[in-house]
Amino acid sequence: MLAVISPSKTMHEVKVNVRTSTPRFQVDAELLAATMKKYDPTGLMDLMDISAELAEINFARYQGFSKAHSYPAAYLYRGDVFRGLAIDDMDPESIKHLNRHIRILSGLYGYLKPLDRIKPYRLEMCTKVMTDKGPDLYSYWGDKLARNLELESDDGILLNIASKEYSRAVIRKDLKLRVVDVEFREKKGSSSRIVPLFSKIARGMMARYISEERVNSLDGIKGFSSAGYCFEDLLSNNDRLVFIR
Repeated sequence: MLAVISPSKTMHEVKVNVRTSTPRFQVDAELLAATMKKYDPTGLMDLMDISAELAEINFARYQGFSKAHSYPAAYLYRGDVFRGLAIDDMDPESIKHLNRHIRILSGLYGYLKPLDRIKPYRLEMCTKVMTDKGPDLYSYWGDKLARNLELESDDGILLNIASKEYSRAVIRKDLKLRVVDVEFREKKGSSSRIVPLFSKIARGMMARYISEERVNSLDGIKGFSSAGYCFEDLLSNNDRLVFIR
């Protein structure tokens, strides 16, 4: 079973002594980085809807991309999902399981194994950057991500723990995998709702649970109970697993 999660915009550039690998779509990422290098800070502000300060940071990143230091993806990303993952205190065998079963979707790199080496960047999947393949990153990646996930899968199941922005890049009508979405809800009185911040952290916690418990089946996923979440059978079905706290 493979599971996909979203990346983060927050990054922490600290060297880590782990064995890394080359991203599957390294060449595509370098071509895309070359396209991004053509934008000046003002262009990046408009394209990404970011502040002048962030535009300057990412302008410098793309201008120096070819010579920049690389870091293992799951250690470089430091947003809410990766707070939940908390890879810094995971044991080596759990990290190996994480690397086998979790894929991190990325606007620049397509998708990544957690220990793939990547360079600091900012490029959300919904960015409407024009390339020779179309007007946005969804057209840039096309069906490449979906087809490669199909090849990597050993049981035909894709657990979707990613946001809609990112999962849209791989979940297609012709995808030859059974997609099972995961939803995290907060209970209040007799009802429940999704709280984005809590949901992001819970996605990371589930990726950690999969790795630490060596989970490789949907039945195993239902045992997730971190931070007070419990599987809710009445709200779940064949295509969706709901967890409530």
